[in-house]
Amino acid sequence: MPAIAPELQDALRMFARFFDLIHQPLAVINHEGKYVYYNQESADLDGSTIEQAMGQHMLDVYPRMKENQSTMLTALKKGNEYIGHYQIYYNARGQAVDYQHTTAPLYDSYGQRVGVIEIGRNLSGVRRLQEQVVELNHLLYAREKEDKYRIITENPAMLVLIEKGKRLAASDVPVMIVGETGTGKELFSRLIHRHSKRADKPFIALNCGALPPTLIESTLFGTVKGAFTGAENSQGYLELADGGTLFLDELNSLPLEMQSKLLRFLHDKTFWKLGGNQQQTSDVRIVAAMNDSPIRLLQQGKLRSDLFYRLSVGTLLLPPLSARPEDILLLSNYFIDKYRDNVEKDIQGLSDIAARTLLIHPWPGNVRMLENTLVRSMIMQDRDGPLEKIIFDDEEAELLPMAELEALPELPAPHSESHILTGDLITEVEKFEQKLIVQAINQANGRIAEAARILKVSRTTLHYKIKKYAIRLGVMP
Repeated sequence: MPAIAPELQDALRMFARFFDLIHQPLAVINHEGKYVYYNQESADLDGSTIEQAMGQHMLDVYPRMKENQSTMLTALKKGNEYIGHYQIYYNARGQAVDYQHTTAPLYDSYGQRVGVIEIGRNLSGVRRLQEQVVELNHLLYAREKEDKYRIITENPAMLVLIEKGKRLAASDVPVMIVGETGTGKELFSRLIHRHSKRADKPFIALNCGALPPTLIESTLFGTVKGAFTGAENSQGYLELADGGTLFLDELNSLPLEMQSKLLRFLHDKTFWKLGGNQQQTSDVRIVAAMNDSPIRLLQQGKLRSDLFYRLSVGTLLLPPLSARPEDILLLSNYFIDKYRDNVEKDIQGLSDIAARTLLIHPWPGNVRMLENTLVRSMIMQDRDGPLEKIIFDDEEAELLPMAELEALPELPAPHSESHILTGDLITEVEKFEQKLIVQAINQANGRIAEAARILKVSRTTLHYKIKKYAIRLGVMP
């Protein structure tokens, strides 16, 4: 066995079994650059065996690798850390491996480097899948009918945004759509495409947060055969969307280097394929979306200001569902109609308790969360008729448990002497809800946890409602 520092030996003795159970390539070298831990996943990736690697110097295991090409040896020599680092290396069998890993030096209690640990994953299969996704996207979006992507709303602000989107569609400027997850950013991008002169050309969507940063460039710009081992000539999304619209969702996930390349494309409609030596052109309209505040992203240095100003020639700020109460029941009945044939029972509309449940829920996941909740509730209903119970999943249960909600008092009769209607349904529900909250907080002497127990809702929900109605604690009527 190679020499190993006592503290490193103790750590390996403690964590070796856990490392075995991770099922990801993981290796540890000592201060001499020799393997002192090397699991089966590393062996499978490297085309070697545990026995062949243990106790051997890295460069003996990888005869085609030079010392300055090894992140582990560089970390050992200079103390460098590599987080999410991507590289292509040749394993013991001479096969190229697409590898993403995190590497860090290990120090003893005296601050001396005693080794290096590295954990990674093989991206070779991911790259092949990515290339297949490009092909499938092309086949899917080139033939897809756009008329099914309607925006369901009665909210005045949303209706104004729809008209604004149509006006923007008539020009050819880039558009930035900002809104929380589930507010309909892709629907608005399709609206813009559908009402533009590009409507008969492809609409292609790329979620920038769904791919590893190392694969975004090849996905967006395409590749030339030989750009990396195994690479073939492939079209990127810019090329596939030529003449049409490219929707870049979660633009805030795009690495700064890629933001620079996208800016260059926006400037003159030219780009270079990965590994290519010839400039390409594409007549593509870019519609981008982000689910975070552009101002905050600019302040944090995660978004290039020049890219933001280039894209925000046309801007749409989508409101959350909580700011569109008149749309909650409208969308709910739309989803019931949409999925009625997919469930066993004959669901006809909403019961009063179900409607009230939907109206007072905060919907942090917006329309997408509402749709999933309705589908789940329809599946779980055990008889025909109006949908009665709204069933939240485990993650949503903390926000508003159904069992607690049902214990809330019934609304007063519409024409009772104790309550004369002075507004629409939404206004009346909110007034009554605010009154209940104030009463509960007074009864609990201002203790939020106790008030939540009285109302039989979670503290998360109560805090949300207090903020929504601007209830001032300690100044209760």
